[in-house]
Amino acid sequence: MRKIPFTLVAVATVCLTVVSCSREPKPGKKGGYLVSNKKLIEVPAVPVETAFTPEGFALNYFNGEPAGILRSGDYLILYGDYKPTALTPFRRASGYFEQDSAKPSATDAMTVGPMKGEDEMFKCQLVKPVPPGVYLLECQAGSATVGFPFRVE
Repeated sequence: MRKIPFTLVAVATVCLTVVSCSREPKPGKKGGYLVSNKKLIEVPAVPVETAFTPEGFALNYFNGEPAGILRSGDYLILYGDYKPTALTPFRRASGYFEQDSAKPSATDAMTVGPMKGEDEMFKCQLVKPVPPGVYLLECQAGSATVGFPFRVE
């Protein structure tokens, strides 16, 4: 019976391991991330607040600035206990961003699916074009509602 050299088996194992590994960038700590040109950009979570207009309508808003720009082919990674609920357009107001009621919600424009080999990471990617502007991916994190703001160009 013929013996297979150890180095041949080792090289084949390494090649198989490299090919089977996912080449997608993955974050090391929990949070929200934008992947652009295979680089991770942290998108800090912001609390989503609600205010009422003088007419009695509820309007969501958040403080802070969008951390990144989502372009064609880019996507978001949610790492942790985040359940996406809505993708909503926002507009700048004095010192904060408020929900843009002139534009419809774009929740159906984004798909959410698990990352390969990861239980707590989810990939959120736009599958339909949305108008340029600031968007907030609203998520349920335990009993709180948080959002991950970003720009679309």
